[in-house]
Amino acid sequence: MIGLQHLTKMMTAMITVLVICVAVIGFIPQFRKYQDHENRLAELRTEKAKEELRLQDLRVRQDRFQNDPDYVRRVAHEIGLVEPDEMVFRFYDEHRSSKR
Repeated sequence: MIGLQHLTKMMTAMITVLVICVAVIGFIPQFRKYQDHENRLAELRTEKAKEELRLQDLRVRQDRFQNDPDYVRRVAHEIGLVEPDEMVFRFYDEHRSSKR
């Protein structure tokens, strides 16, 4: 009978170890998935912060367009617009290569 009790304890220990191994093996993919989600969340937070800065810049520019006529004139000049009484002179460098 001593051998049967010893065998029962050994079988119980082996089954316990097997159950623990199966639980750990089943947990590893879930942990990797969790890590992937955490990494993606960090990327999205970084992207959100950049977009919030961009939005803030656009709001500042919008406010300047609405309230600062000098800014509007400067931007208009930068994109090539002129006022009715202005004259535009364009100079071309003949020595520059036309392949540029």
